Amino acid sequence: MDINNSQVRKNIADNLKKLRKEYDITQKNVSDVLGIDASSYRNWENERSTPSISALYELSKIFRVSVDDLCGIESDKKGNLTVANKSDSFNKSIYGESKITDLDAYEKQLVMQIRRLTNEDKRKVGKCISDLLENK
Repeated sequence: MDINNSQVRKNIADNLKKLRKEYDITQKNVSDVLGIDASSYRNWENERSTPSISALYELSKIFRVSVDDLCGIESDKKGNLTVANKSDSFNKSIYGESKITDLDAYEKQLVMQIRRLTNEDKRKVGKCISDLLENK
């Protein structure tokens, strides 16, 4: 394995900044959705610390990318893991219609929270929204 921890930390920081800017959200928005202190999230983007595995998983759900993409890790044809040479290794087709840049800050935060739910819980939220709209 050609995985260098400092390069992975840099990739995570670069990728979190890039994704957050693409989604046009603040560090505080992301930290609020994750339920963590804003300084903790800021430290991830500034390479002072690295998110836990569970935080990486939650971030991957929020931004609709894989944990490997967040870490900048690639697999060669033999299945060996390597660190990507550049942090811009995302497949642009991942973003497609999932961008939330046209929403206001509150709507973006709601979408990020919904993305963390299980499919069953997402259906419950959808039903609640439908019920609310029907009662208008």
